[in-house]
Amino acid sequence: MEIKRQQEVVEAFHYDMRTQDMEEVETDLRVGFSPIESTDENYPKENSIIAARLEFRLVFEEYVLSGSVSQINHVINHKIEKQEDISQEEVDELVSPLFSIVQRMAYEVTEIALDKPGIQLNFQSAPE
Repeated sequence: MEIKRQQEVVEAFHYDMRTQDMEEVETDLRVGFSPIESTDENYPKENSIIAARLEFRLVFEEYVLSGSVSQINHVINHKIEKQEDISQEEVDELVSPLFSIVQRMAYEVTEIALDKPGIQLNFQSAPE
């Protein structure tokens, strides 16, 4: 699958220290996709524009990282209009830059906030 990607957008990123009175929260990752119709009449009909978004809340003993990142992708020669038009492997390929940017931000922010080597996240899914 050929993808032309626009720049990732960090919509929100939060580092919150956990306190005694903080309500109990759980780690949560949500990936979403939205097809976008082109307003350009010259845009190739066989291509697709897909907005990918990752919302995350990563809970650790001392802190919580949360936020959302997104990216617009142009999928070349592959029309995607509904979920069945895309495989899990293609989904993974579309969202991998979003997970990468969260990994980078998590490492850098925790390194600065805690004054020690940053947290290294691993979002690889286990084989079923």
